[in-house]
Amino acid sequence: MLIIEMLFFRNAFYGENGVMKYIAIFIFVFILGFIIFLIRRIFFTKPSITLESDHVISTKLQKYDASQIECIYMNYRRIGFKRYGKRIVPMDLCFYFKRDQETAGVEAVREWAARNNKEIKHKFFQTLA
Repeated sequence: MLIIEMLFFRNAFYGENGVMKYIAIFIFVFILGFIIFLIRRIFFTKPSITLESDHVISTKLQKYDASQIECIYMNYRRIGFKRYGKRIVPMDLCFYFKRDQETAGVEAVREWAARNNKEIKHKFFQTLA
């Protein structure tokens, strides 16, 4: 993405066409804003999910009953709750544990899954904001 950004930058500022220059500047600003948004979202969000006996409270404080959860995905440290009928795990149902809390947290997720008869799958999963 950064390489495309540099190519637009080079073509826009050293080209002779005025309209293309403004279009390239707009695309340059858009891509730069997108990169800043992604960095902010990755490094400055602190996701936390509350596991209750028969439901989950997401990071956006929405309540999901256990009957709405199809399975639980685990990919390294990242955990996501997949809902029935959805192909992608929503971002508010995706979280990870800090290193010092990982063992106890994963055990709590396993207990919740066993209590609510949900399957835990260890595989890569996609999220959607």
